[in-house]
Amino acid sequence: MKTKWKSRERFRGRLMGLALASIMAAGCIIAAPGGTARAAEALDLDRKCALQVKVEPKAMEEGGAEESPDVAIDLYKVAGAVKQDGYDAYRFETIDIFAGLDVDIVVGETDGAQAWIDQARQAADITFAEGNDVKPTATAVKAPTAGLVEFTGLEPGLYLMVPRGADLEAEDYLVRETDEGDSTGTIRTIAYSDSYTFTYSPQLMALPAKESVDGTVATSNPGEWIYELTGTNAVESKPALSERFADLRIDKELTEYLAGSPATFVFTVEAMLRDKVVYSNAVSLTFDGPGIQSELIADKIPAGSAVTVTEVYSGATYQVAAGSAQVQTVNMTNADSESADFANIASFRNTYDGSGRKGAAITNHFEYMDDGAGLIWNWTQNPGRTPDEAN
Repeated sequence: MKTKWKSRERFRGRLMGLALASIMAAGCIIAAPGGTARAAEALDLDRKCALQVKVEPKAMEEGGAEESPDVAIDLYKVAGAVKQDGYDAYRFETIDIFAGLDVDIVVGETDGAQAWIDQARQAADITFAEGNDVKPTATAVKAPTAGLVEFTGLEPGLYLMVPRGADLEAEDYLVRETDEGDSTGTIRTIAYSDSYTFTYSPQLMALPAKESVDGTVATSNPGEWIYELTGTNAVESKPALSERFADLRIDKELTEYLAGSPATFVFTVEAMLRDKVVYSNAVSLTFDGPGIQSELIADKIPAGSAVTVTEVYSGATYQVAAGSAQVQTVNMTNADSESADFANIASFRNTYDGSGRKGAAITNHFEYMDDGAGLIWNWTQNPGRTPDEAN
């Protein structure tokens, strides 16, 4: 199975966290022998467990629009739970392909939390290694109006929890986040809302656990065993959020062409989102005859932004055709440019103005500069002389 490779630089949004709390909870699942805490009711490993995962709406920034992705969660059983004789506790026994994982990490080690993060990464590497065909033990999908993904009938044990886009195939939801000099990378999974990309870290989750006494569910706590991590004990997913980028296409039709010199047309493109300029650039199209040309600006403009495309130069010989407009606005949706419902298109049409001029030469200069309010594209032009003027 192949995964896409992405640099950390691609994740431009503010990190919302990586579900570390639940990983740490898993890291505290094994009770150390000789512990004094005793549950009112003895551990029953024949009892089925339940799990709820919160996937509530998130926002990129305080006060921003909250969105929730279409998400499914796959659970892969990594180890079974085996009763420890003489203690109200259990240990893990890895199964099948996960036999190489060190799941018997001692509770209380200084690097215990990081060790469990490392084990989750290794479990994900095994699960999604090319050539492996590991099937989920259970899969659940978030209902459209719900904020929970729910599992029931789970056997006690240790599970790898993998959130992902419900409508995505593995080659689309699996990515590797890499640092400079890191040739291996870390597996992440993604899901999409209208405007955001939600990036998740696979994590380990153990069932059953003990009641929380300080916000942490762990077997070292006193009290009852919890077989249903639901309600107030539900696990909260904490993805990293980043802007979702969309494609914009500029279509240009030249209905008539006056032979003698190429016809160049220049467009400025400016995108606004939450009252901020999020993209600013200029593009040009050059014709040597009548017809249609297109320019695709791919994966650079945040979805949900309003884009103004302005034809700022059409030469000395051409004018805007009837039914067309010099300035057009496009509200960016997240449809792919190859899809049938792609609508992020600004269409322009020009025609010969009948003046008889042979056209003109122009030099366009683009400079990315600070105008005092932020970085923008500054466009200047140096018109040349027409052939008639030169004579």
